[in-house]
This record gives sequence, structure tokens and C-alpha cells, in this order.
Amino acid sequence: MEVCGVERILYLLCPLMMLFYMKSMCSSDKKNCHSTNKRNHLENINALKSQVHNLMVQNKKLSEEVKHLQSTKGNVI
Repeated sequence: MEVCGVERILYLLCPLMMLFYMKSMCSSDKKNCHSTNKRNHLENINALKSQVHNLMVQNKKLSEEVKHLQSTKGNVI
């Protein structure tokens, strides 16, 4: 089965067309695209910091609860 010349050219142009398509996604308003990405990045970082803080608070409470349970278990036996 031979592939005709037009099909071969289209097959070879497909990755090249994809590169142009991907580049054009942000090229119409490049500054806003990058500032939006930075803003989203900062929001993600702040959300992660908040989650880490909440997890640290929970960890501290659970550690205290474990110590309390261990001390009460030792007193019961």
C-alpha cells in the first residue's frame, strides 16, 4: 500500500501545524496570558501555604491527643 504524495505531505505537516497552533494560543494577548499565569501561580502557592498551615495545626492537635491517650492508657493498666 503506497501513500500518495499529498497524504505524505499532510502527515509530515501535522506536527508543524500543531506547533503553530500551540504558539498562537497565547500570542494574541501575550502580556495578559503571562500575568494570568503568574497570578494563578501565586494563588496556588498561597492555597498550598494555607493547606500546610492547617495540616501542621492538625498534626499538633493529633500529637497532643496521642500523648494524652498514651498517658491515660498507662494509668489504667
